[in-house]
Amino acid sequence: MPSLVLHVDMDAFFASVEIRSDPRLAGKPVVVGGGPGVRGVVTTASYPAREYGIRSGMPLFEARRLCPWLVFVPVDPPKYIHESLRVLEILDAFSPRVEAASIDEAYLEFSGVPLDRWREIAAERGGAIRAAIRSGRGLSCSIGAAVNKLQAKMATRLAKPDGLAVLEPGTFLAVFAESPASAIPGIGPRTSEALAGLGIRTVGQLATSDPARLTVAFGKWSLLLREEARGEDARPLLAEGEEPGARSASHETTFPGDVSDPRELRATVWMLADRVARRLRAHRLLAATVAVRFKVGRTRYSRQRALSVPSEDARALAVGAWDLLDRARAGRALRLVGVAGCGLLAGSQAGLLFPEDRKRRDLLRAGDRVRDRFGENTLLPGGMFLAGGDTP
Repeated sequence: MPSLVLHVDMDAFFASVEIRSDPRLAGKPVVVGGGPGVRGVVTTASYPAREYGIRSGMPLFEARRLCPWLVFVPVDPPKYIHESLRVLEILDAFSPRVEAASIDEAYLEFSGVPLDRWREIAAERGGAIRAAIRSGRGLSCSIGAAVNKLQAKMATRLAKPDGLAVLEPGTFLAVFAESPASAIPGIGPRTSEALAGLGIRTVGQLATSDPARLTVAFGKWSLLLREEARGEDARPLLAEGEEPGARSASHETTFPGDVSDPRELRATVWMLADRVARRLRAHRLLAATVAVRFKVGRTRYSRQRALSVPSEDARALAVGAWDLLDRARAGRALRLVGVAGCGLLAGSQAGLLFPEDRKRRDLLRAGDRVRDRFGENTLLPGGMFLAGGDTP
């Protein structure tokens, strides 16, 4: 009895959340990613916007050229993270094995599904999940059902938007043999071009290709290519707590225009450090090192420093990051700033020595509970509002 794997992909997630927040946007071409005069790229495009050829990753000025009446909405990461967590809570009610693949994608696994009822159960559970997300969050999703993660993800593309596609066991090549090889996740333009040079353009051709010729062109990766073209995927579904240990936690932001004002830069560093610290506390991790990344023109820089004590506190991260940034930028205007906690250690600051430290820890956790319930911007770190000469 094979497992049933469902791939849940939220439809135009960021744009859908914004349209739900402002129903006046419904039916309009909407882009999440700034404004017509803002430098950057499209983060998410609504389906009406996609009809004009607008896609994620497209420069904003190009999107405006394709659709002059396009509606631009600034990116609001805390809102999307909050919504993603609420969706995961819904999925957790359906299966104990849920893997969050990204902010808008997740896999669920149901083991031991009888073959004679496999399609029926897949359709029933997929339909129930779509209905629960729509009624609980007011959002639509597309679901692919198959025997492993690779096949389920590919099936989801057949379900877009707002649909359910069930790929029964043993039918992968019957469905995808004539699809381009690039339909396989991970095969991009360069790999597609290299395959085409071997006369391989479809999934079916890749599945039946000569292993020796493939090895000459792709080395050890050739085995994985042929396995994926046959719909084989040995990757396990990793439920919460089974993920490999993270090495760092980071957040970064790109400014609409270059910024040199130290007050704005320090406020940004505090905001980013606060978000990193929130993630650390949520996963019971401590950062042994703080790092800052920044961009001057097209050149990226990074600096890092070990903390005197591993920490989950935004203040420790922000003070260290700002000192690194202020010294390294030497007054130059910045296009991008990022803060990271590195050298992550399992645990939390439970054994604090001084009463004031324990009190601060309790206040931080209380603040986390408030934000989890009422939204990320309910509370903001006080360091964001310090004047230029104040000490954090």
